[in-house]
Amino acid sequence: MRICFVQGNAGASGDMLLGALVDAGVPLQEMNKCVQELNLPDTRIRGERVVKKGISGMKVRVEYPKEDQHRHLHDIEEIINRSSLSVRVKKDAIEVFRSLAKAEAKVHNCSVNEIHFHEVGAIDAIVDIVGTCYGLEYLGIEEIFCSPLRVGYGEVTCAHGVLPIPAPATAELLKGVPCYAGEYRGEWVTPTGAALLTTLCKGWSEMPIISMETIGYGAGSADREVPNLLRLVVGTTSDLIDYGKEIEVLETTVDDMNPELFPYLGERLLEIPVLDYYLTSVMMKKGRIGNKLTVLVEPEKAKKAMEVIFQETSTLGVRRLKVNRACLEREVCPVEVYGEKIRVKVGLYSGKMVQAAPEYEDCKLAAKATGKPLKEIYDETIKIYREKETNN
Repeated sequence: MRICFVQGNAGASGDMLLGALVDAGVPLQEMNKCVQELNLPDTRIRGERVVKKGISGMKVRVEYPKEDQHRHLHDIEEIINRSSLSVRVKKDAIEVFRSLAKAEAKVHNCSVNEIHFHEVGAIDAIVDIVGTCYGLEYLGIEEIFCSPLRVGYGEVTCAHGVLPIPAPATAELLKGVPCYAGEYRGEWVTPTGAALLTTLCKGWSEMPIISMETIGYGAGSADREVPNLLRLVVGTTSDLIDYGKEIEVLETTVDDMNPELFPYLGERLLEIPVLDYYLTSVMMKKGRIGNKLTVLVEPEKAKKAMEVIFQETSTLGVRRLKVNRACLEREVCPVEVYGEKIRVKVGLYSGKMVQAAPEYEDCKLAAKATGKPLKEIYDETIKIYREKETNN
């Protein structure tokens, strides 16, 4: 799978993303083809190589005639839909603008259709957003991931006056996204950059496992304490499914709880259901032997899992950690063992079987039905499965 990873330590803006894509391999003439498709008069993208704190990057500028108009969402959608760009580019670009419109509508307490874009409705913002979607398609990017974003702090002056950083619409867009202020003043994430990344990114974490092919640096306008460059890494990852899917790890340690209560805790967690849970014996302070409970759970079920943990254990606090996981592609292959059907869980990597395990509950039922030892059922199941695969 072809993916890209955006590093957010220098924040993000539309022109930085556009510049990073050009630096990563999208020719400027291709970007200008995209602009021509939008039928925007006398508009083009120019690029120049700049150096920020000793590191080279691509700075792009959109040249267009001065205008004095504010566009509504339907105006921008009409511009995009009139073009002959691909269905994917149109869809992605319109989704980004709709995300922007929803954020602005929430901030101004009005409907999406009433919103008239100021800075983000200008031609350069339209080119930044559509051009970014076009560049991702040109490079064959299937999925996008991004690290936590530096947003900065202080105040910014815009069409609505002087506002705190992040600006209200940017903050609305960044809900649920890992970000941090950092130690330097200024606006590091613009509404356009926030809308592009929050709409198009599949996952938010540090760099995933990736075989890097090309790296692009998109330069911002300001000279800052750290290199004002957005880094975009393009490469491939394996054929794992659910790659980059975010889950939560909940942990707590207890040394004052009756161990007879743990099985019921497990039952309640599985009813939610959590993905997995396990207990580890640990040495705690003052030399006490305790147990560390670890629960793997989907983010939307984390609150319920914590509720159960607080109700069913003696803990006073739970640690939360967001992580990404990668899973092998899975399939189930039934086999017959001593007249009993047993499912075999198979893990595939790049289409090849790398793991095979009999379903425990099926093996237990077969052992009871046949009177055979459970271990023998396991071994015979694997043997029959491998013979079946060899014959196929």
